[in-house]
Amino acid sequence: MSLKKEINIPIGTKALILSKFYFGVLSKSLENIDAERYFSILYFLNDNNGCTQQCICNNLAVDKTAMVKVIDYLIKADLVERDINPNDRREHFIKLTKKGQKQTEEVVKAFSAIDKEMFTNVSKDDQETFTRVLSQLSSNLKNLPSNDLFFNYKKTARKKRLTTIKAH
Repeated sequence: MSLKKEINIPIGTKALILSKFYFGVLSKSLENIDAERYFSILYFLNDNNGCTQQCICNNLAVDKTAMVKVIDYLIKADLVERDINPNDRREHFIKLTKKGQKQTEEVVKAFSAIDKEMFTNVSKDDQETFTRVLSQLSSNLKNLPSNDLFFNYKKTARKKRLTTIKAH
């Protein structure tokens, strides 16, 4: 059985596949960063350093229970610190440490380099359209009834590539 040239795959599946490829390349390029797999949080803090933990959750669509564990991990790695808001002890401000700032610079560079490579042979107008449409799709989906999915942020597993040797 031969497949069609263009296989019809739902946009959500295509987005998932893109994410898998994207973050595979990202994790390979940032193997020496202590953040393990929390690169998006460091990237977010680059422009929003000192924001609340809830702000990170809201903007990156991360469950607040999971975020507590993520921030705990980043604190142990000496990448961020958590300060309690003196006006509201239930609220926490998340700030990059000096080590976190240094490693975040590498994270930002890696995201930029991957974006540049990903958009090779794509016009600037198409890039802007893609980004705008992606944002609109996300916004549209937020307004639909849905289950609250929890994504488990376990350590990124790298598959070992097996090579087979043919016996003659």
